[in-house]
Amino acid sequence: MLMVLPLLLFSGCSPEPGLNEEETLPLNGDIIVLGSGMAGLTAALEGARHGASVILCYNELQNDRWMWRDGALGTGEDGDIAALERALHDYGQGEGQGWHYKLLSRHADESLAWLIGETGLEVVPAEGFRYLPENISYAQAQSRLVSKALEEGIRILQGILVEELLISSNGKAAGIKFIDSHGLKYTAYAPAVILADGGYLNDPQRIKELSPGITVASWRGSGEGEGMKLARAAGLDLVNEGRFSYALAIEEEQNWVEVNPPPGTLLIVDDQIYPFPQRADADLVNSILNSAAGIGYLLVAEAGLGPEHELSWPRYPGIGAFLEAYRIDLPSLYRWFSRPQGYFYGCPVKAAAAYCLGGIAVDESGAVLRAGKPVEGLYAIGETAGGLNGAALMPGAALTEALVWGRRIGEAAARYALE
Repeated sequence: MLMVLPLLLFSGCSPEPGLNEEETLPLNGDIIVLGSGMAGLTAALEGARHGASVILCYNELQNDRWMWRDGALGTGEDGDIAALERALHDYGQGEGQGWHYKLLSRHADESLAWLIGETGLEVVPAEGFRYLPENISYAQAQSRLVSKALEEGIRILQGILVEELLISSNGKAAGIKFIDSHGLKYTAYAPAVILADGGYLNDPQRIKELSPGITVASWRGSGEGEGMKLARAAGLDLVNEGRFSYALAIEEEQNWVEVNPPPGTLLIVDDQIYPFPQRADADLVNSILNSAAGIGYLLVAEAGLGPEHELSWPRYPGIGAFLEAYRIDLPSLYRWFSRPQGYFYGCPVKAAAAYCLGGIAVDESGAVLRAGKPVEGLYAIGETAGGLNGAALMPGAALTEALVWGRRIGEAAARYALE
């Protein structure tokens, strides 16, 4: 009893690993947020700061380090909102939602400033519209937001498995049913529910059903994806489930990991040769996706590598040895190098699914749709929402999307719940 007493005394000051029925029931609030990633934490904070009682639920903390590495978007020194909107539109090949691009571009700067203010983050400008984190890691930023959430009185339930999304007889959000870390079943009620726990790339069975043979980026195995399962069970509208944004990846220890080729690297796809970085990654990814074999090969001369470039790729004594190893018939490759008999590094490369472009259908307000109509009080944001970004996700857009939509929906859910 003495060991348990501190947990009971300070249960409001830290995430709760399990529930004690006498101490915690009834489980009621104004907003329930499912997901511990950047979108979920942002929505929970904004909801609480607009006067709502918030419950944040998750099984494990989402590890979205890839999002941190990609950075966030901004309008640059010129503050050109229209240019950013066009860039988002073009990267998505015009197949996303125009209102989504407009929302991101108009609120990118203020949302990044919000994150900087909340976490102490410092950023540096990169190419295009991107800003890269400089002084803290994703885990540090996430930890600081969790601390802010606890300071705002947000109740955090960790180690839980949500079994059912509750929708009332009049078609409105009502709460969730879940199992806690001790295996006990509970029902939590709230007039507003926000689904923000990521996509379904870590659900191999679902991926197999949607896109057999697809390669999944190992660095994107984060996100619980329970929101998608709940959506299917509740009959919510889903869009573009089998559509993904891809990144170049190489195989290391049976995992497909992100590739960062050194200067001078070539990409060979079928009978075509593409130099890095003269072509955009999106073009190189599409060249592999549209190839006959669905695979390409990277090649770089050892003589051109600096001491900072230590490659784990196989090493070949000449172009001929490389071509023979992968049964490539491409004599024109010799003409790309002044010393084709020197040593080279080369390896296969694939386009790996790195982000779910499909998910739960939402309208311009972020409300989830069922049979084409919004479900009052139910929202989906971040990678859980689908059909917004078009054919590909622009680097930096994921973090900006999480911040922009998280802040917007957190406020909207609070206003709705408190009406």
